[in-house]
Amino acid sequence: MIQNVMAWGPVGHQIVAQIAEDQLSIQAKKAIDILISGQNLAQVSNWADSIKSKPEWVHTKSWHFVDIADDETYETAPHAPTGDIITAITQMVNVLKSSSASTLEKQQAFMFIVHFMGDIHQPLHVGRPSDRGGNEIEVTFEGRNMNLHSLWDNGMIKKHGMTYLEYARYLQGHNLINSTFILSETQLAQIIEEDMSVRKQIYIFDAVEDGPIIIDQGYFARNDGTMNSRLLLGGQRLADLFNEIFI
Repeated sequence: MIQNVMAWGPVGHQIVAQIAEDQLSIQAKKAIDILISGQNLAQVSNWADSIKSKPEWVHTKSWHFVDIADDETYETAPHAPTGDIITAITQMVNVLKSSSASTLEKQQAFMFIVHFMGDIHQPLHVGRPSDRGGNEIEVTFEGRNMNLHSLWDNGMIKKHGMTYLEYARYLQGHNLINSTFILSETQLAQIIEEDMSVRKQIYIFDAVEDGPIIIDQGYFARNDGTMNSRLLLGGQRLADLFNEIFI
């Protein structure tokens, strides 16, 4: 049986998961319903975060990201010995497709994929090692102190004031992107390149000597569209991946 998961987790992952759920094929929906015992993708989307600090799962912390310096590529950058987000997604897809993996192994692989396809589309999960993907840059946004990574994880999403379901339907209603994703090393490398291509605009703000950087409405206006397109792409590609696996 699947261990209990967080019913409500970070909204960004739930948005990605709901977009994917909305775009699953009939065959994929049936197979997934059996695999995760009637739960939906949003319900399991934060399981990977909920377990990563447990002793038996602590080795998965490095699976949520990859750090690449501005002058490096995925191929040339140093990699964590315990794996990274690219190796984790590839490994979990192989487990899900395996004829010899147990049901529990497939359930866990499925939940990891739901989460990691969200993570890999958040640009700061492909971050600069110098600031640990924005975790060491303190900012203030609308009166709340956080770091740059948290701003992209939660802060700007929360400003919209929508539930994850409303947000997912809002993004799909705008039909911002139309793409088909088939997992391959080339496609995963493309996602890494997409994340790094928007890195410069993420770091455009006025640095201050003392105290956190103030994130103003201009910053939000410049980056909101990028954030939304990454959420939408993450959901669409997650659906494409499961539709290809569960034929």
